[in-house]
Amino acid sequence: MSSAGASGDAGADGADVAITLKFVPDEPITLEPKQRRELTLQARQSPPMGVVDPSAESPPVGQLSIRFGLTGADATSTADAVLDATDVVTDENGLAHVTLIAPSKPTMFNVRASTMAGVSTLQGVTVSATRLTTLSVQPAYSGPRPVTEWTASALPGVSCSDLEGNPPRDGDLLASSPPGELVLLRKVPVGVNLAVTVRAGHYIGGCVNQGALSEGDGNQVLVYASDRPLNFASTNLSLSLGATDAHPAFDKLLSASATTAAGSLLGDATSDIAALLDGMREASAESDRDAFETARSENAWDVALENAYGSKSAARCLRDPVQRWLTAGLAALDAPDAFSGKLEPLGGGAVATFWPSFVGGASPDVAGLPAYFPVLWSADSNDTVQLGLELNWQPSRLVTALAVAPAVSEFPAASNVEQALSLSVGCEQIAAVLLAAGESPGLTAYASCDQGCLVQACQASVAAAWSRVQLSSGPMDIDRLKVTASGTAQVGDDARAIALSGGWVGVLTTKDGDTASASGLMSGD
Repeated sequence: MSSAGASGDAGADGADVAITLKFVPDEPITLEPKQRRELTLQARQSPPMGVVDPSAESPPVGQLSIRFGLTGADATSTADAVLDATDVVTDENGLAHVTLIAPSKPTMFNVRASTMAGVSTLQGVTVSATRLTTLSVQPAYSGPRPVTEWTASALPGVSCSDLEGNPPRDGDLLASSPPGELVLLRKVPVGVNLAVTVRAGHYIGGCVNQGALSEGDGNQVLVYASDRPLNFASTNLSLSLGATDAHPAFDKLLSASATTAAGSLLGDATSDIAALLDGMREASAESDRDAFETARSENAWDVALENAYGSKSAARCLRDPVQRWLTAGLAALDAPDAFSGKLEPLGGGAVATFWPSFVGGASPDVAGLPAYFPVLWSADSNDTVQLGLELNWQPSRLVTALAVAPAVSEFPAASNVEQALSLSVGCEQIAAVLLAAGESPGLTAYASCDQGCLVQACQASVAAAWSRVQLSSGPMDIDRLKVTASGTAQVGDDARAIALSGGWVGVLTTKDGDTASASGLMSGD
């Protein structure tokens, strides 16, 4: 609606000029809560008194100061409605613009426009009831897990007790925000009880029951969130641990195992040369063994080899390289990934399975380990994971498996210890010495066995000696390492552990009952 007001300035002919104000379009408007609407006011001159021309349109005024305001039946009618300006000067066309932001709840009020001369007009505004509102959700969390985004939802007509799991399922009304900001749920129905949920990924969650809301701003709820228990049922890790801390007693027991294994290298022989020749005899065809013994005795092969080596070198031509490689191989257990394998759940409870993949770089079956080990695991509220397991192995199988790397490192042409040992003792040179002191010097050593035959017999003898070392521990000779590990878990979206970092302590008990402590790093990813 509009009204013409008091007189303005005198015209050129002395007649009074009236001003009219009118909102265009000149009709009441209906808005939704918080809706924005630009309002336009038209200011025009009325013709001088006594001049009536229905066909003539009143000319617009020039620049005129217009004051806008909000009025209503009482102080609450305009609620939190806002105008973006209160004083506006019309343009050359007599138009003034102002933007109205409707209040957040249903109501009726007017926008009033007036001049300093007292001319005014009103624009009726109705804010309709949408039966919807905006709910601000504040997550509250004090746990250790990192949060990159909060997601909130509202479930009308539902109670938190109706929802299962942590976090509970989302409702259809869903929104997300970064940490530190409110999560705004828009178009939430009013007049109905709600279950309001929050979550970070699917590893932190919470729920609160919210009574019926009313339309308008200021609807806010605080939701406490807690960690979802570590999801062991979905946790699969590559686990590694090694004796990275200083542990002299532990090293001493392992060295003793290496020395014991090396002691079986000679079998029943009394010297390295004797063991080598005994093995060559056993590698010969059974029908040729007597001829081998005769040639060995008549041509003094033991002495010939000792002279060729030099008595000092001959005395330990087998044992020195073997002991060197066995000792060097033990250093692999000091690496952080000495024992590496897969940690997998066994059902969803407190028991898991560790499947070793490598032991100091060696295959577990070669190293005398079982295919898997049972593990007890648990986690506290700080995502600290505790692991308990007992590793075990045949000591001679373990130390000989670890010796492969140093052996082939010393002899790159070799692919295993047997080949490295053959190169170390010099089977080609041994064959040459025996051939020179054989039944037909330069041609055969015994029973038509030539240079190639002697080299093969030497290699077979070395392989048999190494096999004695490997198998010197019987199936019931077991060393056991009892391990207790603790580490902080990094948690994935569904609360599974996706990484683990910490340490372990343990006690090694040998087959003879000797014990030593050890410790080191533990990690998983």
